[in-house]
Amino acid sequence: MANTNTNTNTDTSADTGNHDAPLTLLAAIVNSSDDAIIGSDLNGRIITWNNAASGLFGHVRDVILGQPFESLFPAGQLPDHVTLAQLLQQNSAIGQFETMGRRADGSEVPVSLTISAIRDASGNIFGLSLSARDFSNGYKMAARLTQSERHFRQVVNAAPNAMILVGSNGLIEMANGRAEQLFGYTRAELMGQPLDMLVPERFREPDPGLPATCFAQQEAATTSKASELYALRKDGTEFPVEVGLNPIDTADGVKTLSAIVDMSERKRFTDELSRRNQELKDFAYVASHDLKAPLRGVNQLATWITEDLEGQINEETSEHLHLMRVRITRMEKLLDDLLLYFRADNLGGSTECIDFAEMARDVFELCCSDASYALELQGSFPQADTHKVALELVLRNLINNAIKHHDKASGHIIVRSLPSPDDQFYLFEVADDGAGIAPEHYERVFAMFQTLRPRDEVEGSGMGLAVIKKTIESLGGSISLAANQPRGAAFRFSWPRVVG
Repeated sequence: MANTNTNTNTDTSADTGNHDAPLTLLAAIVNSSDDAIIGSDLNGRIITWNNAASGLFGHVRDVILGQPFESLFPAGQLPDHVTLAQLLQQNSAIGQFETMGRRADGSEVPVSLTISAIRDASGNIFGLSLSARDFSNGYKMAARLTQSERHFRQVVNAAPNAMILVGSNGLIEMANGRAEQLFGYTRAELMGQPLDMLVPERFREPDPGLPATCFAQQEAATTSKASELYALRKDGTEFPVEVGLNPIDTADGVKTLSAIVDMSERKRFTDELSRRNQELKDFAYVASHDLKAPLRGVNQLATWITEDLEGQINEETSEHLHLMRVRITRMEKLLDDLLLYFRADNLGGSTECIDFAEMARDVFELCCSDASYALELQGSFPQADTHKVALELVLRNLINNAIKHHDKASGHIIVRSLPSPDDQFYLFEVADDGAGIAPEHYERVFAMFQTLRPRDEVEGSGMGLAVIKKTIESLGGSISLAANQPRGAAFRFSWPRVVG
C-alpha cells in the first residue's frame, strides 16, 4: 500500500506538472505579446494583465488587478461590463474598433480595441478579454487624412473653374460654387446624381455605370478633332466647354475630378477673330486684283508717252518715266506678295514624294541663270512625301534673298540638311557668304514690309521673309537667323515630316 501510494503521488505530481505546463506557456505568450491583453471577470474586475498593458496604460500590475476595467477608458467610451457580456452572448468578439484609453496619469491615448468572451469547456462566459493596441500613429494619420481632405475641398471650392468629383459609380460626390453658377443647380441638387445629367442627351453614355466618360463620348461621336464639347444647364440651354478629367485613387476606389471651363466667351472671340481674318483675306484678294488694273493702265500710259515723245524728251524726263514704270512693277509685286502672305497658312495642301536635294538644285537654277553663284549641298537629304509647293516657295525665297542681297557679283550658296533633335521634323539651313545681317536686325527681317537697304538699291516688297515665316509656322515648324562663318547669313528652319 505504501508503495502504491508513493507511486500514485508521483503520478499525480507528474499529471499536475503536465497540466500546468500549457498554462504557463500560455501565460508567457500572453505576457510577451505586443498588444495590451486584459482579462476581467463578469463583474468587470481585472484578473489578468500583461506587460504591454502596463506599457500602454501606465499602471503597475499588482495595483490594477481587482480594479474595474472601465477605469481604463474615459466615461462613455465603452458600454458597462453587463452590456458587453450580453452582446458577447450573441457574438464571439466585438471589434476591431478605435476608441480612447486613459492612462494612469489621466492622459488619453487612442487605442484599437477588440473585446472577446472567455468561455469555459461548456461554452459559458465567465470573463471578458480586452486586446488593445496603441493607435496614436494611425490616429495621427487619420487626422492628417482628414485635414488633407479638408484642404482638398477648400482648394476645389476656391477654384475659378467648375469642379465636380465623381465616384466610381458615376455619381456626383462633390461640386464647388462655380459649378453651381455654371450649371444652375444647387449642390444639394447635384449630390448623388449621375454626371450625365450635365451632358446633352445625344452625347450621353449608354452605360451609366461608366463614370466621367460622358464628355469623352462627345469626341467619339464626332469626326473632327476641332469639334467642341457641350454641357447642359438646368434650364436646358447648351454651352461649349473644355473638360479636364483627372483620376484620383482613394480608399473608396478611383474617383474622377472633372474641371469644366465655360468656353462661350472664348468661342465668341474666336468666331469674331475668324470672321475678321476672313474679311482681311478677302480685302487683300480684292485689293490685289482691283488695284492691279489701274496700275497696269498707268504703266501703259507711261509706255505710250515714251513712245509718242521718242526723240523729243530729255534724258531726265526719260529717267523719270523709267522710274515710274519700275515703281509700278514694284507695286504690282507688293500686291502679289501681300496676297501670297494671306494665303501662306493654306499652302500645305496635298503632299508629293520628292527628292529634297533635287528640289534645292532646281530652285537654285531657277533663281540663278548664270554661273556667277555656286550651290553646295551638305548633309544627307531625304526622299519622302512633303508639302512640295510650300517647300519650293521657302527655298526659292531664301535662295533669291541670298543672291539679291549679296554684296559681291559672285558668291557661294550652301543648303544644308542637318540632324534634327525632333523626329517629327527635318532641319535645313540656307547659308551664303555675303555681307550678313547685324544681330539687332535678326527679328526685324521677318516682319512685313521690312528691308534693310533702300528699295531703289535692291528691288523687293519686304514681304518675302514674312511669307516664309508664316508658311513654315503654319505647318508647325520654325525659322531663325544666325551669322554664317566666316561671313554671311544662315537661315535655319524646321520642316514637318509627313507621317502616313
